Amino acid sequence: MATNSLYQVHFRSALASRESVYSFCADHASNDSSTRHHLLQAFHDREKVGSTQIAEHVVMPHIESDQLDQSQIIVIRPAEQIRWEAGIEKIQLVIVLLLKRNESAAIKRELIGFTRTLADEDHINELLETEEEAAFINKIIPNREESQ
Repeated sequence: MATNSLYQVHFRSALASRESVYSFCADHASNDSSTRHHLLQAFHDREKVGSTQIAEHVVMPHIESDQLDQSQIIVIRPAEQIRWEAGIEKIQLVIVLLLKRNESAAIKRELIGFTRTLADEDHINELLETEEEAAFINKIIPNREESQ
């Protein structure tokens, strides 16, 4: 796992389902069971609004909540493809955006900049095709020197 203040990258993760991804992200965001429950509900409520699939093999679930202490971009490259839901299968990349309500303008700009990179089909394909963890992380986290 690689992290900096905003990004977390999990390469070849054992997470194998949408529910395990959501549970992992809620666990990561909070130790409080009430907050975890709220976040899980927020993920499911977001799914009711529309698909989170942004490209072939890629989903980007995202929520905004006043119960988050900090915003996060959690990038999960599962070891095995995930069947996300009916009609959304063979997911190879999960990008979870957790946005703290009333987040600073600087963090919002970082999130916007990151999501704009995902509009580039070539960049998405590079992420899907990268087989080495370090190279994958370098393509996700813009400033490696900030990584821990």
